[in-house]
Amino acid sequence: MRNNILAGLALVAAAIAAPAHAEDWSAHLDACAAAAEAQGVVTAGEYKAKFLTGSGGSMKRISLELIPTAGETIKAECKVKRGNVKELTIKV
Repeated sequence: MRNNILAGLALVAAAIAAPAHAEDWSAHLDACAAAAEAQGVVTAGEYKAKFLTGSGGSMKRISLELIPTAGETIKAECKVKRGNVKELTIKV
């Protein structure tokens, strides 16, 4: 009986704890937004970057929206490896 209680508590603790592989997608999103600025896709300070989805192992693939203060929303996909943007694709 005692082993069942301890096993149950361990299971609950594991379910509540954050996963060890949790990503900080905001850093990748910021890198993608900076790449969009550098390529002249958006003007610095005149847009908001919105994270849509993210996946990948060492090479992260991020889908995002660049929402300007005035104008149409721009959808993009960005590939980031070790904090460096390897590719930025604007979706039409």
